[in-house]
Amino acid sequence: MSSAPFESQIELDREIARLEQQLLDLKRRRNAMSPISRIPPELLSNIFFLALCFLEADGVTPHKLDPNVTKQAICAVSHHWRETSFTDPKLWMEIHVRDSTTTKYLDLVGKNLRENQEVYLEAHDIVKNSSALRHIFLHVLKVEKTRLKRVVISARYSYIFREILRESSLWEDTVTLDLVFYRGSPFGKIDVTGQDIAAVFPHIRELRLATMPGFPRDLLHFLNITDLYLIVYIVDDIHQVFEILKSAERLVSFKLVVQHTRHAFELEGVLPSAEVELSRLKRFELDTRDTPLLLALLQPLRFRGNMERVFITTCDTRRKELSHLVIPAIILAFPDTSAPETVKVMRVSVNSAEDEPSFVGYEMGWIARQGHRLTVVLPVLQNDNPSSVLAPEIRPLSTLPFMDPNSWILNNVQDIEVGTRPTLPFWECIARIPTLRRLTVTAWDIDDCFLRILRGDVERPGNVRDQDLEVPMPFPALRSIKVNTETLSTSGLDVDYARALGQALEARAAGAGEEKVGKIRKLEFRSCMSELGEETRGILLSVALCVRWKMKN
Repeated sequence: MSSAPFESQIELDREIARLEQQLLDLKRRRNAMSPISRIPPELLSNIFFLALCFLEADGVTPHKLDPNVTKQAICAVSHHWRETSFTDPKLWMEIHVRDSTTTKYLDLVGKNLRENQEVYLEAHDIVKNSSALRHIFLHVLKVEKTRLKRVVISARYSYIFREILRESSLWEDTVTLDLVFYRGSPFGKIDVTGQDIAAVFPHIRELRLATMPGFPRDLLHFLNITDLYLIVYIVDDIHQVFEILKSAERLVSFKLVVQHTRHAFELEGVLPSAEVELSRLKRFELDTRDTPLLLALLQPLRFRGNMERVFITTCDTRRKELSHLVIPAIILAFPDTSAPETVKVMRVSVNSAEDEPSFVGYEMGWIARQGHRLTVVLPVLQNDNPSSVLAPEIRPLSTLPFMDPNSWILNNVQDIEVGTRPTLPFWECIARIPTLRRLTVTAWDIDDCFLRILRGDVERPGNVRDQDLEVPMPFPALRSIKVNTETLSTSGLDVDYARALGQALEARAAGAGEEKVGKIRKLEFRSCMSELGEETRGILLSVALCVRWKMKN
């Protein structure tokens, strides 16, 4: 049989391959002429980097925004994009593992890691694919090639963690470990203990641990821990919390979230006999769904150092009447701290439920220490017959820190911002603060409690007047007022409110008696919808040196 036809087929295949390569080269040259292909590679790689959905603040990336899918899509667009992505180490600095992640993709990631590259590993909601995690630890992350800086693992069952810890050997320079799992899982009935984790991560400094059902009892193995974030379902023995705070010598940041209590928590007999001194801490957060538990954890604490952030919240809507005990406990916890100089009062959304109860947040700060904050979030009550469906008035329960202008929270305040609609006792209290210079308010209607206090128009049931609440001269040191008119959606109401404010300031000056009241230095109105007329501007200029009217964008 002749070999000529076979040889001719080989030649044809070679010619086809040559033409296909030529066609491919022509397509690449054509693509190179497009505007996006002219973007410098370093700029294009930054665009790719920003297109990825990296770890959120809570350490978990949403399922619908998987960065692995984005990386694969980028690499499939064109040869230029693929080559650019392969040469940019930033695109591979975070490794995301899911149950659907294949070892083939992980091998691709491993090939694109650079020498001494910092790597962040995130594995979310792993149910069965522990093999992918082992593949990462044993084959992709090489000691001489990468430096594992953060590990975020969320798995359904604790045996997955034990398998990973048993078969992997991680490195002592690991900075952060973020574990989310259920202790005492019915599948395997094997717990991962703090001793197990400490054996693999002996020098760990940051740990976020979410466990069910109980409180982890062996966290004292982490001798070098500096940042500890615990999410627990039940706290049976609060002394465990105090032991951690007292024993962790390097701890500077502590956050505890308690999601549930097994039964009604009782204060009696559970508090430590001595105060718990916290001189090293800089950041402290305590979030519970049980106010008695919150008080039991808070009352013995004494913050002696220079605290940067303290966040205290209770979502206990069953026992709102106990909220009045939280503020005194917080005041006792700061025996050596100067009184705050700024205060914000705001509505807080705890969850996305439409029928969620009202929560009010009090954020206190210091002018000379920018970034230092003390925040308290408490459940509140609303008036049974609110005058406004949009923003019902908040009962005095929400104004607990504002019942005594001489308290530690208020006796040195210079700047207050009010984003809620509190009732009259709130305004009666802050109107007597002698140091208050700047006030930011929200306009609700032309007869709200703020304007009534300015005018001295206060009516009490049965014409009974409480001498302790008398306000002879409201806001004696006030220099500037900022008004947010965004809540006044009807056209012209912003001008009506401005006119009512000017008239209330006139009444305030007229009612001062022998005390002379000078003009307000600045009146500022934000998010206005209407133009300010000359007549209203004249009323405002009669009580203020400067008037600013900022239209809504």
